[in-house]
Amino acid sequence: ENLIRGELGTLPNKRILQISKTKFIAMPWLIKSKDIPLEGHLFFVHVPRCGGTSLMQHFNIPEKVLQQNDRSFLGKLFMRYFFHRYRTLEKANFPIATRENAICLSIITLSLLIQLLDITPFSQWTIPLFQIPFPTLFLSTALFTSLFTTFVATAPIIGRITPIHRWYLWFVQYPLFRVMESIPWCTGTNKHGYIMHLTAPKLLGYGYVTPEQMDNICSLAIVRNPYSRMVSIYGYNRFGEMEDFKTFMRRWKKLMKPYLEDGEKEEWYTPCHLLPQFEYTHYNGKQLVQSVVKQEELKYLKTRDGAEEAIKLDNSVSDLPKIVREALLGMPHTNKRATSKKWYDYYDQETLNLTYDMYKLDFDVFGYEIEMKQRPDLKPPRPSRRDDMQAMKFDRFSRDSFMSRDGKRMSQASIFNSVRDSVKLNEVLTSMNNDNNNVGSIGASLRRSAVAGRTSHLLRSVVEREETSESFGDSSHPSKKDD
Repeated sequence: ENLIRGELGTLPNKRILQISKTKFIAMPWLIKSKDIPLEGHLFFVHVPRCGGTSLMQHFNIPEKVLQQNDRSFLGKLFMRYFFHRYRTLEKANFPIATRENAICLSIITLSLLIQLLDITPFSQWTIPLFQIPFPTLFLSTALFTSLFTTFVATAPIIGRITPIHRWYLWFVQYPLFRVMESIPWCTGTNKHGYIMHLTAPKLLGYGYVTPEQMDNICSLAIVRNPYSRMVSIYGYNRFGEMEDFKTFMRRWKKLMKPYLEDGEKEEWYTPCHLLPQFEYTHYNGKQLVQSVVKQEELKYLKTRDGAEEAIKLDNSVSDLPKIVREALLGMPHTNKRATSKKWYDYYDQETLNLTYDMYKLDFDVFGYEIEMKQRPDLKPPRPSRRDDMQAMKFDRFSRDSFMSRDGKRMSQASIFNSVRDSVKLNEVLTSMNNDNNNVGSIGASLRRSAVAGRTSHLLRSVVEREETSESFGDSSHPSKKDD
């Protein structure tokens, strides 16, 4: 209510309270209402393992999704289960003490008792087609469900085993008829992956957020020290206690191969946890998200007095829009897992170098030091000349990238439209390549893939030239021949 008062001070108190109770929409939409202009909306681009889940819970997002009247009973039921699983997997990689296992244990116990005690008529009931006794069917189903929810439908398995990951994307999209997605609220899951973990370019390209919305709303992303974030990713995605940090890092880099070598950002090839943070906030070097906050600053920004302290440490914090600073007030840290040691104690020289190799641009774009000061025994990686040249193509992160030097909001509509068209074409080409790889001759598939790759590269080049021309005030555009 205090947040809305800050943004809607001209409305009557009764009307403000009504909006606060009924018109908030789900993450990544933190503030969205038909009754207020786009300028009063707040959209959250959720970078995984950077504290966004705490913000979601702070705004009580799941309940607001389930309270909407435009969802069927089945839709609400599946979304409730989605949020339940999301919370469960935040606590344990392979959860055992769950509601699913409690129900399955009860069914298994009951089935065994019926069979052992030969309780009639239950023990004699069978499925006519297969002649399978009902107690056996219940027992088998319960065992399968328990094993599936405990070991298969988990972040390490879905996120790291490619065939299962792709099966999951297909399953939630088609057999489940997209019943676990909520497009108006940008949450849930479908063939694009976890919708709340989509990058800003993907949100535009898939049509979940329009260029007009993105150009007028306030958007926010939270980022994190890449070294610290890597340890959090390890804790969330490791195959249990037996997989040490070094082994995980080596496997993680192999899993990242499609992105590192071919630049693949589609969920089919590169799960969301693998992507660098700048992919969520930037596109072709330009920052799309209006405001970027560092996770290390949240402990200050959750109180008004602390915000003043944060400004002393980094005066650019004062440039954050008021709606962002108000949204972060009182934000808890609710999904932190207990660890046996500090994050920097996980590292040795090899894992330090591996983290830098995978996420080197995150250090430059968001202003994090390559040197790990907590570990003076480790030598900081040395950026190559190529790394420096690549970093020069990127905008350094901004607290308010839409604000001009004269204090006026600049329109980014042309950039957002270009990003939307480019991502949309890349998605079509990726879909075409997948179809070609599954159907037809290998030669035809390779030729079409090559054409698709060249077309995608050409489009990206055109978009880059257009955006560069706009950045430097050049009125020239690529010729029709180039297009």
